[in-house]
Amino acid sequence: MKQIKHSKFRNTGFLFELLVRQVTSDILNNRKGIAEGLLKKYFNSKTELSTELKLYQFIVSERYNSENRAERFVDAVVESRAKLDEKKILKEKYNLIKEIKDNYSIEEFLRSQIPNYKVLASVYKIFEYKTNTEQNYDPKDFVNTKYTLVEHLIGKTPTTKALSESTIQTDLRKEDKEIQLLSYKMLVDSFNQKYSNLNDKQKGLLKEYINSFTNSDTLKVHFTTEVKSLIKEFKAVVSKISDKVTKIKLTETINQLNKISNITKVKDSHITSLMMCYELEKELSDVASTIGKRTI
Repeated sequence: MKQIKHSKFRNTGFLFELLVRQVTSDILNNRKGIAEGLLKKYFNSKTELSTELKLYQFIVSERYNSENRAERFVDAVVESRAKLDEKKILKEKYNLIKEIKDNYSIEEFLRSQIPNYKVLASVYKIFEYKTNTEQNYDPKDFVNTKYTLVEHLIGKTPTTKALSESTIQTDLRKEDKEIQLLSYKMLVDSFNQKYSNLNDKQKGLLKEYINSFTNSDTLKVHFTTEVKSLIKEFKAVVSKISDKVTKIKLTETINQLNKISNITKVKDSHITSLMMCYELEKELSDVASTIGKRTI
């Protein structure tokens, strides 16, 4: 008996999430909105992919306090999926994947971390079990897949915290894709206004951090490069400082930077530390400027 294997490329919910993150990345980097165009083309109200996506999102967003009701809900969603036009879905998905490959590096595109990955993978598998009736599939795997979704719906899985959404996020998912994309643009504009006092290095770090949804390796390279640059800069400055307290603080900062200079995964705490180091760099620059004026 055969088990269904998850395919990122054929998972409609997964492809949609990746495209949404790519839209954010494109906006932040002032790139042509290819991902935005793909969303509008393949997930508008007239496509079969859009209808299938809604079934994915039903399971991702719904919650029940009864295992029996959750199980019935999964069955109802699966039955709805079986009624869709399979040939149309396959054709639209084939064309979407082809356009993604034509416009993006597929390795980088698929590297994004999706917080609800396990649930989306289970939805894909249970849809495949329902629609591919010609092969004899493993019933044990089918049951395990189904109850992964049931446990998610009643809040018993470890991913519940990562999957929880605010009311605003949930409502936004119900809107047309054009409204969702406009909301992302407004988010970016709001970000630029709120953090207008940040210098170029701080803005660059935050941009790479946001872009890490689509390419975590790029963030790691940027982070490591910046840390090593600060270490070199601070070492050059520390020998010129006469104030003992400032010298001790700067030396400790260098020690902390050395600890995170070769990390394998960039965490939120590392981003915060580097942002604080940038603030220290600005302060040292201001002090140096003041001393220079006094000397003159």
